[in-house]
Amino acid sequence: MAGFPSKAKGNKLGEVAKRPHAGIALDKNTIASLIHTHTGNVSRIADSIGSCRGSVSAFINRDPELQAMLKQSRERQLDELEKSCFDRAIETNDTTLQLFLLKTQGKSRGYEQSEAQNTAKDIATAAFDFIVNKSKNPAEHPHT
Repeated sequence: MAGFPSKAKGNKLGEVAKRPHAGIALDKNTIASLIHTHTGNVSRIADSIGSCRGSVSAFINRDPELQAMLKQSRERQLDELEKSCFDRAIETNDTTLQLFLLKTQGKSRGYEQSEAQNTAKDIATAAFDFIVNKSKNPAEHPHT
């Protein structure tokens, strides 16, 4: 067919999906297996069977068991991403990433910082800066 690559694509990030085939039969066991294989990425599932994302998504949404599998697969993916972030924060000593992880994942240990705490910190910092800078202002000390 003109305009479409002869080799099927869609299995790697950034590749063009296969051309969807209208009326393709979707099988629960196949979809369940592909949910695991593609870690919950519905577009990749659709690409691998030559279907469109909307059809696969609708099929999954009609089946509570597939919905649970999709949710579980995505949660596992988030767990892997969190582990990667923790590893990177420790290996690179990235303090911004470390603070983010402490504030989001360490709330139960007291690392949560409320908006009121942020405001109080900003006021205290501004007051300190004003006091320090005022003492250095030559206009404040005309005899020196």
